Amino acid sequence: MTIKLNKEIYPKKSVLKAVNAYKKIVNFNLKIKNKYFLISGKTEEKNKELIKDEFLNFILGIIK
Repeated sequence: MTIKLNKEIYPKKSVLKAVNAYKKIVNFNLKIKNKYFLISGKTEEKNKELIKDEFLNFILGIIK
């Protein structure tokens, strides 16, 4: 799973909170490059796209 998020839209606090919440099912690697969060992750779960979608929904749900 690879995700690129714009730092102007997604607060760092929300991204870190989501990474922490999903760390039991996804092994994340988070990098910050220029104006983006670059998130890559590996999981043993079968439905990787669903996990990716739910992860992104989680971030959107906690943005304040």
